[in-house]
Amino acid sequence: MLSTSIKILWALLLVELHIHGGDAGSVKIGGFYGDSGGTIGDEFGTIIRDAINRVKNNRTLIPEPHGMNYFQGDTKPVNAVYTAIEDICDMINAQRPSALIVLGDKCPDCEDLSGVISHGSNPVFGVDVGSFESGSKAFKMYPAPEDMSNFFIDILHYFKWRAFTLLVDSGDAFVNFQGVMSEVKANDWNVTVLAIDPDDVEGTLVKTTTAKSKNILLYCIDESLCKEVLEKGYDMNNENPPMGSLNSKYTWILGNLDLSLPEQFKDQLESTNAYMTYFTMNFTREYQYTIPSAKSSYDSIYSFPMREKLAFDAVLAIGHALGRFVKRKAEQGQTGAAVLPGDTQMLTCPTAVGKASPNDLTEELMNGHGFEGMTGNVAFDENGNRVNYTITIFSGRGDTLRQLRGEWTQNPAYLEDRRGEDWQSPGNLNTTAFRIAKDRKIRIVSIEVPPFLFLREKLAQSSNDDERFHNYRYKRQSGGAIGQYTGNGRYEGYIMELMERIRSVIRGIDFEYQVELVPDGKYGAGSSYSKIWNGMVGEVVRGTADIAAGPLTVTGSRKGVVDFTLPFMSTGMQSLVLNTQYVHQDPFRVIYPFTIEVWFLSAFVFFLVALMIWAANRYDPYEWKKATEDGRATGEHTKDFTFSNSLWFCASTLFLQSSEKSPRSNAGRCIAAFWYLYVLFMVFLYIVNVQFFVTSQTRLNYIKDVADLKAEKTIKYGATAKGSDTYHVLKKTSSLKSLWHKMNNDHTSPYVKNLHEGVEKVRKSNGYFTLLGPSPILRYVASQKPCDVEVTGGYLWRGQYAFAVAKGSPLGDHISSALEALRDNGVLEDLERDWWDLDDRWNRCSNLTAFERDGAFSLFVNDLNGVYYLLAIGVVSSIMLFVVELVYYKCRGGGNANNSRKVSKNKKEKRRDNDGFFKPRANDGFGSGTQTSNVGGAGGGDGPNMWI
Repeated sequence: MLSTSIKILWALLLVELHIHGGDAGSVKIGGFYGDSGGTIGDEFGTIIRDAINRVKNNRTLIPEPHGMNYFQGDTKPVNAVYTAIEDICDMINAQRPSALIVLGDKCPDCEDLSGVISHGSNPVFGVDVGSFESGSKAFKMYPAPEDMSNFFIDILHYFKWRAFTLLVDSGDAFVNFQGVMSEVKANDWNVTVLAIDPDDVEGTLVKTTTAKSKNILLYCIDESLCKEVLEKGYDMNNENPPMGSLNSKYTWILGNLDLSLPEQFKDQLESTNAYMTYFTMNFTREYQYTIPSAKSSYDSIYSFPMREKLAFDAVLAIGHALGRFVKRKAEQGQTGAAVLPGDTQMLTCPTAVGKASPNDLTEELMNGHGFEGMTGNVAFDENGNRVNYTITIFSGRGDTLRQLRGEWTQNPAYLEDRRGEDWQSPGNLNTTAFRIAKDRKIRIVSIEVPPFLFLREKLAQSSNDDERFHNYRYKRQSGGAIGQYTGNGRYEGYIMELMERIRSVIRGIDFEYQVELVPDGKYGAGSSYSKIWNGMVGEVVRGTADIAAGPLTVTGSRKGVVDFTLPFMSTGMQSLVLNTQYVHQDPFRVIYPFTIEVWFLSAFVFFLVALMIWAANRYDPYEWKKATEDGRATGEHTKDFTFSNSLWFCASTLFLQSSEKSPRSNAGRCIAAFWYLYVLFMVFLYIVNVQFFVTSQTRLNYIKDVADLKAEKTIKYGATAKGSDTYHVLKKTSSLKSLWHKMNNDHTSPYVKNLHEGVEKVRKSNGYFTLLGPSPILRYVASQKPCDVEVTGGYLWRGQYAFAVAKGSPLGDHISSALEALRDNGVLEDLERDWWDLDDRWNRCSNLTAFERDGAFSLFVNDLNGVYYLLAIGVVSSIMLFVVELVYYKCRGGGNANNSRKVSKNKKEKRRDNDGFFKPRANDGFGSGTQTSNVGGAGGGDGPNMWI
């Protein structure tokens, strides 16, 4: 049996153990934050308590009898660093916690409050974004600003942003971009910094639309303000008309890590069709099935605000550090209540200027050991910076919003050891999985240009009847009524069918793809100043698309930024003109060989010459009038050269006709001779030039090269808008330089917005405008009804269409191999013949006769209608003159004079009868007395009786 003294000693020992055991259960974690930290509902207190319970339930971390407790400091916010330090140090002295979690909203106007406190006592955990190069010794749950700067620089390089708007919520947020801003000059970036106005978020979004760049990098210290920006942007996009910059024309990078967006709101963001990039911290997926009980109302761990996730992981970090400390003590032979809590208590703040010495727990946190938490791997270096973490990058538009883009890791060597595989990138950013399209859909960007790509819903809504709608070739039918097309079913055309054929023969990858229209509607060109590429090429260059598929011409400048596959179609530049049968000519263009001044001057010369011939006839003594008066000529020459006859003389010689009369004097003959010479020149000059104006609308059919087009003077020519392939071919091709300059000098606006506008301009210009463009597209337009345009002339330039992929992308080799197989099998030729309806082109325009199709160079009726009009005018003028002359004659009594002449004639005949001119008188020598013989009598005469 034990003696009494031994029993007393055992009792004292048990009391001591109980006392230390109670102390062991009081290992404390303090939370220090202001009102915005969540006093309403105590969100942060709840998340910290749930994390502590998780640690307590895991006996592998801290074995019995040790435990953890939580206490909350004063949540009243202050506005001075000194006041905040004083409150925190008082709490440390009073409560003696083992670790402290500090939020910046305890002192909103302070810069990195946790970093300031870390120089007085440790371990202090900061869950907010730190300050750039602050020298903080706090354990930063959020990646250090220096690392985040490197991360953003890698992202900007990857997407090849040259100009962007940095949208931040405060000065602290901008300060954290000092590392990025230091690279602006070296990378030739153009950065516009715009602060978010919390009281006018809508006004801030309107300001983003005034910036030249369509790229926006959003970064907020206050995560809730970032979410408000996106929500307001979504509402503005749904206004009529849409406003703001959250739409298909803009590209966004959401800079906040693990920005908590509900799944429903992500679906809404898809509908904006804005290209968005966002980031998540890799985490152990078991946490999404072990949501803390107090937060069970959340749908998933994704809905946790980032600060709450970091606070949760901060508690786990403390638990792991305590566990390692206990194990280290056990290895040294120290176990039980003597280990905790006194050894791990935070040191009191020093009363004099100096540096706080780290405690045992601080050293355990700095040794680089990590664990998996809500925000991925959690580990710290000797300065308290978080290390060995990985950030997953997602980006896309619409249905591809959640597509994996790649990974960025703070320490590639650590990740290689952990995964047992090489990090397939020379830097911290690895997009290998993205580039080979592993476990994701390939994003293809295209442009709406028939027949390469149709927007099915637009065609359906614009069709006037079912027959017209069904005439379009819909080979890949998808379910749903009009207006319900989704995914790839929204599009139809040559490109869509070609992609399906490629998918059927491609080898080496799972070729799942999503097609989207390029937001800016352009093919792709680089700016001479900013080196920023737009259009389909720009999407590939920036990595927002894997493939650019469409009528994209292979050029030298594009080869410098993207890789092209094997070509799938030949192309060239031709001209689209109005069919000559649809040209409404000026009927009097036959007078165009001379200007209006020449016509008036010729009329003046005509009358002047007639006047001079009349004057010569009247006053020259050797002319016909004087000769008649002197008896040297008959009276009929007296009126040969009156003024009216002089006009007729000039008119007859004008039409190269002879005249019965000509001037008699030398003066008259001289003026007549020079008039003949003048007429000869003018008539032949007219004949030579009139054909140019009569056949002006058929001359373009003869254009075979650039020289022919340059020689054309009256018809203007233009191309589609800046950014189109035709525009850049004209501008960059040396052989077309002269054509380019002439086109821009001939008229101020040779460009149209798009192909549709260009075709309409050709139709409405009445033949005086021709559109230059790629031959496959123009040929398709010309083959469609109403058949009023045609492709004419030879090729001004030849080229090829191909798909574009990112530099070094393995997709290029895969697609080239598939295209080669399709070409060898004749599939490419069949597709072209099918979509361009080469066999049925003439049937579509069957209203044209064979003579009309083959007689493009003939003169049509409307080419000569001016001649017919002039003849009609002559006929009408002649009839009018006839009527005038007839009326004038009647008014002068011409009818009465005629009757008088008839009466006079009868009187003369009667008088002749009376005077015996026809009838013999009584004593005319034929006999006397009574007449005795009859007419024809044998013995009588035959004279007088035959006239009776």
